[in-house]
Amino acid sequence: MTTLEQEIIEKFHQLDRHAQLRVRALIEHETAQDSPAAPFDYAGWMRDVENIRGKIRASHGGTFPNIDVVGMLREIRDGEPLFHSGDQGASSS
Repeated sequence: MTTLEQEIIEKFHQLDRHAQLRVRALIEHETAQDSPAAPFDYAGWMRDVENIRGKIRASHGGTFPNIDVVGMLREIRDGEPLFHSGDQGASSS
């Protein structure tokens, strides 16, 4: 056992019973986070995506807005402004 571990144990024994229980619960909580991650909930994620898509669609009159994503990415990459006057993000390429 290292010196640090020994000091922690000694300090732990100085605590009253309730404080020891709190510390143990905190340690268990911290170490539980280190355990392997739960399997990804694809169905839950997809529900969230569909919910967000529905909100976007509703905020644009029931349709998805037309966005030139590739053009926007090219402009970001090239350091050009995203919106040119009268352009609304459409790319001229």
